[in-house]
Amino acid sequence: MQLFENTLKLRGFLTKDAEVPTSDGITEDAFAVLFLATMSGTWDVATNEWTPRITTHRVVCPGPWFCGFTRGMRRGDYVEVEGELYVHDYERPVVVEGERFSAKRYVGEVRALVVRKLERPMVVVDTGEDG
Repeated sequence: MQLFENTLKLRGFLTKDAEVPTSDGITEDAFAVLFLATMSGTWDVATNEWTPRITTHRVVCPGPWFCGFTRGMRRGDYVEVEGELYVHDYERPVVVEGERFSAKRYVGEVRALVVRKLERPMVVVDTGEDG
């Protein structure tokens, strides 16, 4: 048993094309960025309806190998990512009634360890009557 563990697995659709540096910009420090949408939700017992919630995750894929692998990934691709959750904070200026303050902002991202492009599932999503 490990004392600490920071692992996660996400499976969903890319919301935009992979952000990858140009071929001559790929160094050992290079990274690609994916934006992966996942869906969850809650069932409202009072109205007997499902309320979906879509979350977009920023996935950082470090290293030149990931830059090459993710280059052809496009919006709508079905992808599975295994990685670690990384949360960092940074300070940014905020102006309230003419006074400047410093505010911390926390940002979470996924650091990819494994990325798999999967076959698109044969699923029909009901978008309602409006369609």
